[in-house]
Amino acid sequence: MNAYEELLGVMRNEGSKDNTAPIQIGVMTGVDSCKIGKLKLSGDDLRIAEHLKTGYNSKDIFVEPLKSGDEVAAYRINDELYIILERLV
Repeated sequence: MNAYEELLGVMRNEGSKDNTAPIQIGVMTGVDSCKIGKLKLSGDDLRIAEHLKTGYNSKDIFVEPLKSGDEVAAYRINDELYIILERLV
């Protein structure tokens, strides 16, 4: 590897360091807990959109609140906090 390639590698690593994480797919393990891969989230680690916790009406049909086994889209805010964005179907 020449010095130019090495410099580019360092620049790529440093540039990607502060990029936000992509949206990830998780599975609800309870009404207030989720698992993303091997990572288990609950309590202060996890925020869930209110309509997903209470249920809501859509086109005159009631959509149930999240439950264990539901697949969800999760977004990492920082190392200690994830947000459940929506249920996936």
